[in-house]
Order: sequence, then C-alpha cells, then structure tokens
Amino acid sequence: MSRERREAAQREALGDRAVKVVLEGPSDIGGDGFRPYHRYTVTLPGAGGAPLTQVRDILRVGPVVAVLAWDPAVGVFALIRQFRLAAHVATGRGELVEIAAGRIEDGETAAFAARRECLEELGVEPLALLPMLSFMPTPGVTDEHAELFLALVDAAAVPAEAGEPGEAEHTRPFLLPAEAAMEALVAPAPGLIGNVFTLAALQWFALNRARAEAFAAQSVPAK
Repeated sequence: MSRERREAAQREALGDRAVKVVLEGPSDIGGDGFRPYHRYTVTLPGAGGAPLTQVRDILRVGPVVAVLAWDPAVGVFALIRQFRLAAHVATGRGELVEIAAGRIEDGETAAFAARRECLEELGVEPLALLPMLSFMPTPGVTDEHAELFLALVDAAAVPAEAGEPGEAEHTRPFLLPAEAAMEALVAPAPGLIGNVFTLAALQWFALNRARAEAFAAQSVPAK
C-alpha cells in the first residue's frame, strides 16, 4: 500500500461516521429553562445488527464559537475569568479561566460571532482571525458544537472588566505570557484550567505555534 493510500485509510479510520437511526421526538422536558432540554427515543443497530433502543436527554445549545486571543508582538494571551455555576457545584472553583466564547446567533457566520464575542467578553476587536479546530465538548449530554479561532489582538487595549450587560455577563480579562501557558500544559497543577475550551485552544497553539506565528507575520504589521 502506498503512503498516500495508507494515510487516507488512517484518516478514514479516525473520522466520525453517520449511522442509520430511527428517532422519535423530541419531547420538551425542560420547561422554561435557560436552554431547551429535550428527550428522544432512538433505535439503532446493536450487537449483531439487532435493534438497540435508547432513551436519551439532550441539552440543546447548538453551534458556538470560542476565541483564543493572542498578541504576538508582546507574546501574551488575553484570557478571562468568569463564574460558572456548574463548575462551582462540581469543584467549588466557580471562577474559571476561559477564552472568549458564546453562541452563534441566527444569521451569523462563525467568524462574525467570534469577532462579536471577543469584543463583548474581552473588550477588544480582533485584528485578524485564524480558524483552529472544531469539536463537541460533551456529546453525551448536549448538542453543543464549537468552532475555535485564534484572534490577533492588541493586548494594550484589553480592559480590566468586560462582558455583555444585557446578558447578565461579567468577565475579568487578564494577560498571561504565552510561555507560562505552554509550561503549564506540560505539568498542570491540580485545579489548573478546568475549561476544556481553554485547554483545547492552548494545546492547539502548542502544536501549531509555527503556523500561528506565520499567520501573525502575514496579518499584522510589526509594532
């Protein structure tokens, strides 16, 4: 087998696949909550092809974006601290270190939503955006599907407080040297960065730093 065919086969083996299923639902079981909460009955092929029936509940979130803001001129990330009730209940550490993130609203492209969320939660507008990766953070319980971007920003313009008042949102932006973030990924301390969006974005940067630096060199004039 040629190298090209072998690599193509490996990519296919790693890829998610569509499955023929029969869906019944959804039925609304969440009431008037912060997000819709739906129940489905799904029948799919099980062991030996026999029908397997499951009843599953899904928290409906839908498409979202998240933005790792980076100032290549001074070598820092612009991150935020934001309170999350689920983290408070699970670990007692509710003020998470996060990257700017939010839903893609109807009629928005992912890039437009990324720019808007960066401005709302970090207080600065991106100078340029680079798509990073997409993933589902918790596909067992929610249909949330995230697209991540690297945003080039001017760290000097990042305020001490931000957030969208109309959404009862308050964030505390702060700057972190990129080298310190990379070192933290190698030997993370207990309780350090519990948000998977933040971890995924920083790990992407660690693996693709040369690509990020080339993008910055092409997109933003040197200061």
